[in-house]
This record gives sequence, C-alpha cells and structure tokens, in this order.
Amino acid sequence: MSSPLRIGVLAEARYLAQSQPTGLIVKLKEQGQDVTVIDPQQSFYTMGDDQWCATFDVLVGRGRSWGLLGLLAWAERSGKLTINRQAAISAVHNKAAMSIALAGSGIPVPQTYFGNIAYLAQHIPAEAYPIILKPIFGDNSRGLLVVSSPAEMANTDWPEPVALAQRYFQTDGYDLKLYGIGDDIWAVRKQSPFNQPVGGGENKDGLAELTPELEDLGRRCGRLFGLDLFGVDCIETADGVLVIEINDYPNYTNVPDANTRLADFVVRKTQEGNAQ
Repeated sequence: MSSPLRIGVLAEARYLAQSQPTGLIVKLKEQGQDVTVIDPQQSFYTMGDDQWCATFDVLVGRGRSWGLLGLLAWAERSGKLTINRQAAISAVHNKAAMSIALAGSGIPVPQTYFGNIAYLAQHIPAEAYPIILKPIFGDNSRGLLVVSSPAEMANTDWPEPVALAQRYFQTDGYDLKLYGIGDDIWAVRKQSPFNQPVGGGENKDGLAELTPELEDLGRRCGRLFGLDLFGVDCIETADGVLVIEINDYPNYTNVPDANTRLADFVVRKTQEGNAQ
C-alpha cells in the first residue's frame, strides 16, 4: 500500500463550522491520508523559514483572508502544489477584477457598472433599475444593497469610495448555481437570499438538470480564472442564464457524494503533480 499523502488544509475558523472543508477533511482521513488543519489567522511564521510547509504534498485553501492568501503564495513560492491557486482565489475575491474578466470573455452577465456612488447615480439609465450594489471585496452576500432609482442611489450612504452596480432581476425566488470540481459540473437550484419564493409553490431546492450549455458555461467560468474548486452563481432570465459571480471552493450543497468527489480530486491531482 502506498504511503499516505501529507495534506495541509488552510481554513479560516468560520469555515470549519460549515460543510466544507469539514467534509473533505473527514473523507480524506477515512481514506487514510495524513491531514493537518491550519488556521492562517491563528498562527505565527518567520519569513524565509519554509519549514511550516516543507512536509506537505499539497495545501488546500478554503477562505479569502489576507492570512490565507499570504500562506498560499508562500507555499507556491516554495514549490508546493496548492488547490486553489492563490492567484485564482484573488481573481474572484476582487469583484471588480472578476467582473472585468467576465465581461471581456463573452460569458453572459447582467449589465454591470463600476464607480463612485454619485457618478453611478448620474450615469446609470433609469430604465436599468433596480440595481444591486456590491462591495469590491464582499463575500457570503455581505454588504449587498438593492436600490430602486437614481435618487435612491444618490442618497445611499455607501461605506467605500467605489462600488460595483449590477442590474437586479426579480426571480421566482430561486437562484441557479453551477458547482465545479475540475471539469465535473453540477447544476443546483437554491433559494435566493433576496427573492422570496412566489406563491408558496413547490420547493425547487436541489439538483437541477445539467444541460450541455450549462455544463459548458460552468467549465468556461472555472477555466477563465484557473479554479479547480468553484461555484458559479447564475440567474435565469427571459434572455437566458446570466452569470452573477464566481466563488472559490463553495460548500457544494446538494451535490451528490460531494465529500468523496472532493477527496478523490485532491488525491488524484496531488498524485499527478508528484509524478511530474
């Protein structure tokens, strides 16, 4: 039997209470792998001393803190394999950079604007409202605000110098999410944090049909940012499916056997990296 892989999981404390990376950690240990969990916000390191990462075959990152991004960059500088790569996480952490890349790639997205609140109020056409405002480095739906008119935009007390402003669509209360593990894609419907289900109809939470078009869209989004583990937030409109944003290493809610699939991917990618 081959020796166990030495896998470091960099995870902020807030994520250790969620289904990921906890599910991945449990499954890797069940498979006999040697797993060490590191909270990048509760640790100490000396620059130039690579001993903290020297023994790992791979480091898996779950989170976006400056501490986590710093340790991933450090590990990569030391020649270590990382999942996801630091640059890939950073590219979707910065929502302005992400939106620029999406809009320039031909991926269908809602009309999006970027700038100071006062200028957004002056220049976004009235017919484009309602608009959802997003902080550049927000996550988990924090800091989002829907405004319904130019006047409301002008009177918004926005805490940052600039914002992303994206056309807001009313839906049936459910968002479409595309989850990716490498090139494998799943489609899932999940209740929206903003739109309540209409009329108390059937619960649509759960696995959805994965059409060839959705599968291709998910893969294009992952490859655009170089992500191995990712989720694509989408919205279904009369004009088709639009991509709202992309997240690194989500919880994979309702993806069948997600823990096993994640563990198998990490092991396979690490073994491939070691063989090169």
